[in-house]
Amino acid sequence: MVTIREIANKAGYSAATVSRLLNNDPTFSIAEQTKNKILQVAMDLGYTGHDHQLPVRSIAIFFGITPKEELEDVYYNGLRKSLKSSAEKLNMQISFYNNVSDLAPLANPIDGFIAVGNFKNETLKVLNNLSHNSIFIDSNPNPAFFSSVQPDIEAITIDAIDQFRHCGYRNIGFIGGSYFNPNTNLPEMDQRERIFRNYLFELGLLQDKYIFSTGHFSVNTGYELGQRVIAQLDHDFPDGFFIASDPIAVGVLQAFNEHGITVPKDTSIISVNNIDISKYVSPPLTTYDINLNELSRTAIELLNNNLLTHNKSHRRILIHSDLVIRRSFIPLN
Repeated sequence: MVTIREIANKAGYSAATVSRLLNNDPTFSIAEQTKNKILQVAMDLGYTGHDHQLPVRSIAIFFGITPKEELEDVYYNGLRKSLKSSAEKLNMQISFYNNVSDLAPLANPIDGFIAVGNFKNETLKVLNNLSHNSIFIDSNPNPAFFSSVQPDIEAITIDAIDQFRHCGYRNIGFIGGSYFNPNTNLPEMDQRERIFRNYLFELGLLQDKYIFSTGHFSVNTGYELGQRVIAQLDHDFPDGFFIASDPIAVGVLQAFNEHGITVPKDTSIISVNNIDISKYVSPPLTTYDINLNELSRTAIELLNNNLLTHNKSHRRILIHSDLVIRRSFIPLN
């Protein structure tokens, strides 16, 4: 059972202050910020012996992606569900928007926002003026103005290459999508490909003929790229491919299976995301687990902590991802 003293120690206030608040002392006056912090700690520890409730926070969540992109990449749908679940636990009332302009007509101001996806520079200025309590997920367009919670894509990419190298692979390929610059509406090199190229260049192992990228992070893109791999390489495959996302990997496997290319016999595959379908395709994908629940929980708790403490500093939090080993690539012990 959680005690008053445990709550006091974690919250940083005296046991007397915590006791008078939680026991509804009618003569006790306390600052709103102090009250909310104590209540938050009490809730985190599972204390239920009080009638107080955390204030309801109004949080906007902006998805800077198209409905087509969300439909093609189940990652975003899973992230949406995880954010909703994490917010409910902290008494946050959330609303989803595809456009920042959709928020303008609302009468009640928001307490903060979370943003997912890519936004034009003019939209970022609007967001910065909208609220200083802000968190970006997956990316950080400007660390001087925004905090973010992101998968550690650099660590994932480097580790994937090292996994291949530990198996003696020297011919390592890449298959991925493009980053679409919202300011120019033109495709650019995605960060996964950029990191991949830079690291292999440092190792003296970069071979452009084994790099294929274009389009969205979708099954259709993967299938098209898989067909391109087959046509251009004519079975001169690298030892293994690092594929930028599971949906792309699923499409690549479809193309490979149609042409009798066997994974991992003809080439190995390491992918990213660990979406549900990754364990059901043939062969099941070895992939890095992007923990959506951890991303969402960390973002919501960071936002909540900033609201409680009025913290205006900006942080960039990177979330570690574990490699889930299945049959598309089996590393050496």
